Amino acid sequence: MKENQVQQLKEQILKSHKILITTKRSPTGDGLSAALALFLILKKFNKNADIIIDNFVANDNYSFLPEIKNIKPQVSKIKKFTLNINIAQTGLEDLAYDIHGSNLKIYLSPKQGEFEPEDFKLETGEFTYDLIITVDTPELEALGKLYDYHRDIFFKMPLINIDHHLTNEQYGHLNIIDITASSVSEIVFQLVKNLLPEEIDSEIATCLLTGLIDKTKSFKSVGVTPQALSIASELMKLGANRKEIVSKLYQTKTIAMLKLWGKILSRLQSDNDLKIVWSKADTTDFTESGANFKDVPNITEELIISSPQAEVIVLFYQTNAEEVKVIVHSQNSISALALAKTFSPIGDKTQCYFAMHGNLNEIEKQVITEIKNQLAGFKQV
Repeated sequence: MKENQVQQLKEQILKSHKILITTKRSPTGDGLSAALALFLILKKFNKNADIIIDNFVANDNYSFLPEIKNIKPQVSKIKKFTLNINIAQTGLEDLAYDIHGSNLKIYLSPKQGEFEPEDFKLETGEFTYDLIITVDTPELEALGKLYDYHRDIFFKMPLINIDHHLTNEQYGHLNIIDITASSVSEIVFQLVKNLLPEEIDSEIATCLLTGLIDKTKSFKSVGVTPQALSIASELMKLGANRKEIVSKLYQTKTIAMLKLWGKILSRLQSDNDLKIVWSKADTTDFTESGANFKDVPNITEELIISSPQAEVIVLFYQTNAEEVKVIVHSQNSISALALAKTFSPIGDKTQCYFAMHGNLNEIEKQVITEIKNQLAGFKQV
């Protein structure tokens, strides 16, 4: 952690009044936990902050995290607009407005004369936020609609980019990127430890240890470092409850989910040369197991944990007779979006999603063939 980066971060926080914290549209447990930890530490600075994550719906596994209910799924207002009307020549007798469907109608009565089109001017006011902090977000497009609909704020406002991915695009005004860190929560801990070490309470420690455990799959992944283990020890000393975290993240699997997991494992296929594994579940699997579609993200996590040598993991699941949804997860420098670009996916470089209509087996064959071709092309470069 560079000392000048910590100082720049502190200076930006101190001079800001309203701070936006965000992470990618489909957040990892690591990114979510790091965002909440930052939100809590900003309270210690007496700063007003919001966490906004596009289309966010809290996963039950993370419901124990402090302040998670305050995460907003969309921007309510990011800047104000003013309709400036020149009444120097006409004066104003009366003003009223009405809303008809999606149209706002404003009724103006001049004291004299008439209004001209040039008397009306729409002005953009100040932004609601004066600082943005992104975590675990390699590229701005991964923020979804928050970025798509409000691109100007990301270029006009100071932006602090905190991440550990090698593929991060360095889009911030201040980029705090540590590719040696096992998680973004690890980086946030180092920052908080330098900013306000005496203010790391049990809630902040719980958030950061949750992120670390989630990212390292409870310290089972190949990315675990001695530093990660040392930080986990520090966080437990500061009040993080490892037992509760592990219980909430890994000991909540229902019998139905385990049955579905068994069916998916029985269909697991792989290509060792290209380091890709894939599997599928049809509607009958969900019916017979009693599982539902909200269990799919947990199944994907299990596939990742169970396939440490795989660089690409693909899961197909049928939602009805006509629709198949696909998750593509990449664990190397090759973007999941690039691998699945033919199918117009949404997501980010680590994990993306798309839906197709047709037969499950035919879709599986089509998608795997395309991804293998993409992988072969990348490996030849």
